[in-house]
Amino acid sequence: MLRLLRKTGSLGSALKGKTAANCTAPFSCFSVASPSSCLTPAAAPTIPATRIRRRFADFLPWTVRRQAHTGVYLHHTNPGRGTDSLAVALGLVHALDRIQPGMGYFRPIDRTTIGGNRAAVMKEIYGFEDDMSSMHGVTQQKAFELITTDRMDDLLEEIYRAFEQIRKRHEFLVIEGTSLKGWGGDTATLNAKLSNLLGTSAIFFTDARGAIRNEIYRSKEEWEHEILESAKVSDLAFKREKVEVLADIVHTLPSEIRDVEALKKLFADANIPFAGAIPDDPLLHSLQVHDVMRTLDAELLFELKGKGAALSTGVTNFIVATLQLSDLLAELPKNGDPRKGSVVITDSSRSDILLSLLHLHQSRTFANIAALVLTGGKRPEKCVEQLVQDQADKSSLPVLVSPMPSFETSALLSKAEATIEPRSYRKIERAQLIFEENVDMDVITKALLKEQPVRMNPKLFIHNLFTKAKANKKHIVLPEGSEPRTVQAAGIVLNRDLCEITLVGNKQAIEQVAKQYRVDISRAHIVDPPRSPRLEAYIDYMYEVRKHKGMNKGAAHESLIADCNYFGTCMVALGDADGMVSGAINTTANTVRPALQIIKTSPNLPLVSSVFFMCLPDRVLVYGDCAINSSPNSEELATIAIQSAETAAAFGVEPKVAMLSYATGTSNKGPLIQKVIDATEIAKKKRPDLLIEGPLQYDAAVNPETAKTKLKGKDSPVAGKATVLIFPDLNTGNNTYKAVQQSTGAVAVGPLLQGLKKPVNDLSRGCTVMDIVTTIALTAVQASNKKSS
Repeated sequence: MLRLLRKTGSLGSALKGKTAANCTAPFSCFSVASPSSCLTPAAAPTIPATRIRRRFADFLPWTVRRQAHTGVYLHHTNPGRGTDSLAVALGLVHALDRIQPGMGYFRPIDRTTIGGNRAAVMKEIYGFEDDMSSMHGVTQQKAFELITTDRMDDLLEEIYRAFEQIRKRHEFLVIEGTSLKGWGGDTATLNAKLSNLLGTSAIFFTDARGAIRNEIYRSKEEWEHEILESAKVSDLAFKREKVEVLADIVHTLPSEIRDVEALKKLFADANIPFAGAIPDDPLLHSLQVHDVMRTLDAELLFELKGKGAALSTGVTNFIVATLQLSDLLAELPKNGDPRKGSVVITDSSRSDILLSLLHLHQSRTFANIAALVLTGGKRPEKCVEQLVQDQADKSSLPVLVSPMPSFETSALLSKAEATIEPRSYRKIERAQLIFEENVDMDVITKALLKEQPVRMNPKLFIHNLFTKAKANKKHIVLPEGSEPRTVQAAGIVLNRDLCEITLVGNKQAIEQVAKQYRVDISRAHIVDPPRSPRLEAYIDYMYEVRKHKGMNKGAAHESLIADCNYFGTCMVALGDADGMVSGAINTTANTVRPALQIIKTSPNLPLVSSVFFMCLPDRVLVYGDCAINSSPNSEELATIAIQSAETAAAFGVEPKVAMLSYATGTSNKGPLIQKVIDATEIAKKKRPDLLIEGPLQYDAAVNPETAKTKLKGKDSPVAGKATVLIFPDLNTGNNTYKAVQQSTGAVAVGPLLQGLKKPVNDLSRGCTVMDIVTTIALTAVQASNKKSS
């Protein structure tokens, strides 16, 4: 499962140092209290950082270097909120995950016997396959026992034994230390010993607020020096243990001292590598619905559509509803951000409030209700619950049943603490985003990598695809505008700021889908064809390009209104959009036919074909044609080869083209082999600058030893090193890409269509949301390449 970077907008302003001492949480009739002002900072353990025994090399936008280390040790230099320390760890793991296949996660000392919350988050988000019990060495209780009885060697031995077991299953481990909360000893020295034991270098995380958490006031200069001193204490401990410190990352940096250059100079003077400073972000320590549910030990009244998104909705305030419904409605905010809202608390007997809020949540005048809490430990009466169930399929409003009365429920929620859990989707993506934007990974990679290039891995390919799309922002139209996966994909693309999006369809229907799935599409353009001011221009254009086929303006009007793909294609043809993505609910023919009729093929290579980017664990290969041409002749096969080579080069894959057949070289003869031989010659004559060879069998194309044997020692710039593989027909190509995908777990990105004057791409009707996101990015990069060519 690919984990990709998200854009969630501008960074939040820093918190102003609120603590439980200066907060109040009044819960009276319809009283409103901000949850952030009622939270006591989480007493999270200080978490040491990770380190690696392998070296990485610098990487350029579309390449990766070979590793030399086997792990990295993360050390948190001072105590801080659990959410803040976990957020920065998530950001680093996400960054390393793009350049390090086969990664795992390990905690030498953990709070529980099953790996703890951090391991659970890491396991679910990054797809680690280890059992929770194998992702830690010993529990805190066991560590206390061994340390207090002067059995440090026994502690280290137990931890190392567990580490050796998990290391066998991973090429690279992120090892996160512990504060050993409650011990009172020198945790920096303990973590330095563990880092030395496990043979890793270290990365420090320093909490800017944690450096002065007990201070009332510090000047900017004093605060900066406190941050540095916090890092220096740990630096001395790790140097005593002969552990190399690769970098220090300062996080939770308040706005009062957001002077990164000053911090960088202080760290340089202290000879501690500085990788960046992450600003404080209120979202990371804000309450969400799942925090309310966990705090109350509440259960859901009914299962939700889009449950994960609903439970990660932010909580802006609590409202205790005890009076009339009309009074409650007056207190509810209107038409705000759908990703956050009020939590309404009321007794389970108030069926009027329950039914009204369920209905209101579905209305166009949507009041931002994050959740409804029914108190008293009882479910509604049967007749009411039946009415609720009737609306359940339409609702995405979480209705929680608290086991306590209203007063106790409100009192407990006033002390609720924010967490980051596997379903905290917005917090996780924000943590990844602000890490990417504020940390210079070159500082870390230059310490871990050496100059030995290897083939690209899937995560880096996808990451760089998104980076290139974002750098050359284009406008992509999605004709299937009200399809739920398409709407969700549009929200992700807009969040990441990858490109501009137009959704085609009924505005009210699209907005209702967005509301149901908690998707922010406020920056998307929504175009309803019958009401579009450009409709007449599209009718005229379609009539002009199709009149030779007997089309009149009436038929053009009907096609544009009835078929979203014709409308989207006209947008691209007339330059109102740079590319189009469709096919989630339409067939390939319905997607490609309008493009062939209206946009038409490129004059120099007049053939539409396709490629898949096959993202293998250690490389990215380009397969063509696996989706469009069933039985191309030699001329068409040569065209496909040239198109695929150009596509590969455009996406950072050096094209070495193998023309595939069931025989290599002159080992066999036959009409199918001759077709490939002729296609190879045609392609070479048309593009003598390309490296093209054929016929080759697949093994001779990608395996150097096999190539040497089958070519009888003949040296070849392509055989054994091919990156672009051209199949002789659709039957072979389609089955091969599916076989590789299913048998190896490779990620197949595509199909990407080639040969049109402007980019239009087709989706599988079984596509996922992330498939659509990736195809949109591919289309945007295609569009930028066409504009620059």
